[in-house]
Amino acid sequence: MLSAEETLVRAEQACLMHYGQLPPKAMITGGEPTLDREYLIALVKGLKAKGFKEIILMSNGYEIGLEESYASELVDAGLTEAHIDVKAYSEDIHIWYTGKSNKPVLNAVKLLNETGIELLIQTVYMPGSVDAEEIERIAKFLSTVNKAMKHRINPFTPTFAFEEVTRRPTIEEIEHAYKLAVKHLPNVIISQSCYREYPTPPTQETWITVYPDLTSKRRSIKDQEEDRIAWLSKSRAVPEEEVLQALNRADPAYLLELGQVIMKNTPLSPAPSTIQKKRR
Repeated sequence: MLSAEETLVRAEQACLMHYGQLPPKAMITGGEPTLDREYLIALVKGLKAKGFKEIILMSNGYEIGLEESYASELVDAGLTEAHIDVKAYSEDIHIWYTGKSNKPVLNAVKLLNETGIELLIQTVYMPGSVDAEEIERIAKFLSTVNKAMKHRINPFTPTFAFEEVTRRPTIEEIEHAYKLAVKHLPNVIISQSCYREYPTPPTQETWITVYPDLTSKRRSIKDQEEDRIAWLSKSRAVPEEEVLQALNRADPAYLLELGQVIMKNTPLSPAPSTIQKKRR
């Protein structure tokens, strides 16, 4: 296990190795980064001290919503932006989905909004459970918190799901969900995946992964798929060939049509920002 300080040292070395300088932005993802509060706050403070201008957190929001001071402590440490997964608005659906109440998650949205940082909410459309009507409920809730809240709808992708809980939504279903949500919340978009940028940029082809020992590898979507196939094979104790046969891979025509829908439904002029000044 690395301490926050050790992580920062190696992150800085990796940046200097591959960029020749520290980039202005850092994104903290997981797993779930908020589980270790002390570590996360130390990490955010360290990133700010090293000169990062934008520090973004991706989280399910649960832990943040349990403690009234967690959100403000993160912002005081230097956090500038948060992406929160709101999986469902209905309590029963959220419990079925996660085994936990969604009250802390909804509370986290309110607490983070009060700090005035940039906030993006993400929801996965899951036919039969988190469908268009449920997404509209989420949009209604978000509009009561901040009418200018950004909300991204991602279609469920069954390709690497550990359990076959549902299917991929159709293009028509996704577009219907968008139309219901945008009635309440102007800043709604459809996406192919989880991105920081808003609207969604073209899919990234390759990236560099730097490991804790500072070895690195340029990886691609194909590499990522192979890693996930190996993980599924090991976790399910079945040959990789069986996993490959069972994979419900995305139809290229579906992705092309989804891209066209994203372009058509991307707001050209997002609603004016209502970011507040940071609380003191």
